[in-house]
Amino acid sequence: MNKNLVDIDWNDIDKYSQEQITYFLYLEGKSIEALIKIRKLDKATIKKHILDGKIKYGILAKSSNIEELFKQIANSGKQDKIEVINGLESRIKKDLIFFIKNNYGDMYPKDKQAAVWILGELKDEDGIDVLLKASVHKFINIRRMAVSALGKIGSIKGETVLIRALEDENSQVVTYAIKALNKIKSTKAKEKIIDIRNRTNKDYILKAIDEYLQLIDDSI
Repeated sequence: MNKNLVDIDWNDIDKYSQEQITYFLYLEGKSIEALIKIRKLDKATIKKHILDGKIKYGILAKSSNIEELFKQIANSGKQDKIEVINGLESRIKKDLIFFIKNNYGDMYPKDKQAAVWILGELKDEDGIDVLLKASVHKFINIRRMAVSALGKIGSIKGETVLIRALEDENSQVVTYAIKALNKIKSTKAKEKIIDIRNRTNKDYILKAIDEYLQLIDDSI
């Protein structure tokens, strides 16, 4: 049984928690009074199961396709976004990345920001190509988010993009690039980062540089 993007397989019921079973029955149209009898649970417990389900699956249940899911995530609060993404099945995560890769070029800046943020939270190398484009966008916020997303993914495949971002005119983008290079333990960036240290007086950049150099020096 499918409720939009929520795929329910009652033939494999053992894989579901008690909360999921209650919520999925609720999605199928069972009333709270019916659920009390079917599940043999009190009203407060049934309501809690439904609330927990709405938090975890609500956006999926409202989305009939991946484009709608993207829009629902993009328009949700940060914590709701995180909870939804963390609860996605692998198949839907792949479909979401595929949608972003195919549509990023035609998106408005606001949707591009959402797409870049989502790719960072999904932490999948398949999204790096999009982040490469986003890292040179004319809007600072998109460049910053792209560099941050590459740090979350933590793949050496993003190293070249991050090293290039060290030359960005915006100091926040540079700082995020240093932090991301720290996460992937890039030694290729060391010379450029030392050069930045010699040219900047911004405390937050210097702090990121010190953390990077300490990690790199300790690993040698």
